Amino acid sequence: MKTTGKNRFVRVAAGLLAVVLLAVVLVSSFYIAGEADHDCAGEDCPICETIRQCEAVLQHVGLGILLVAFTVVPTVWSILTGSLRAFDQAQETLVSMKVRLND
Repeated sequence: MKTTGKNRFVRVAAGLLAVVLLAVVLVSSFYIAGEADHDCAGEDCPICETIRQCEAVLQHVGLGILLVAFTVVPTVWSILTGSLRAFDQAQETLVSMKVRLND
């Protein structure tokens, strides 16, 4: 299967998006774990506010993962099974044509 320039761009963009999403999740998680026992400065503590923002990001990412699980995964599965069925069909190759021409 030959990939066009657009398909390659979409693959690279999806890979970069996945890396950025993973980095955001890891940084947020590590920040929450690292600052969990900080000395709170009271009601307007900037560290507590940052922890709340990190928790909100993680909750939104969790909802996004559920959305992906219920919409994107079935679509990708159907595309993969369809392409595997097409790949399983006998295809002529250059080697098989050469063998037939060597009579």
